[in-house]
Formats: sequence, C-alpha cells, structure tokens
Amino acid sequence: MSLLRLLDSILGLYEFGLILYVLCSWILHPAAYALRRWLTCAYEPVLVPLRRWIRAPVFGGTAIDISPLFLIIAIWLVRGILIR
Repeated sequence: MSLLRLLDSILGLYEFGLILYVLCSWILHPAAYALRRWLTCAYEPVLVPLRRWIRAPVFGGTAIDISPLFLIIAIWLVRGILIR
C-alpha cells in the first residue's frame, strides 16, 4: 500500500468521523452524546479556528454552524490532490 493511498484512507476515515460528529449533535440520545464527547477531541481543535474565520449565518434568530461543511470541502480537495 503506497503512502498516498494510506493518507487517502486516513482522510476518508476522518471525514466519516466528522459526519458522525455532526449527526450526533442533532440527535438527543445518551449514546449519541457519549459518541460526540469522544469525537470532540479529534474535531474541535480543527473546527475552532475555522469558526473564528467563518461566521455562522443567522436564519430566523438561529445561528447555523457551517464550519464542518468547510472542513469536509477541504478534506475533499486534499483527497483529490492526493489521488491525482
């Protein structure tokens, strides 16, 4: 297995975990809360700086955190570069 394929696989797992992290924030269940707490240590260090740069848009008085969307796009770009 080449190093590029390994990095691509790791980024794929990171992306999958990010999707789980976001989904767990929408689900009000103790198991989802426990999983989100566990995933927080992997994603908050990356998302906090993004939140400083990207302000959450407000819709009807509710702010929507779009920093995970920008992180997924960044992962897609890096994976695209690695594959080529």
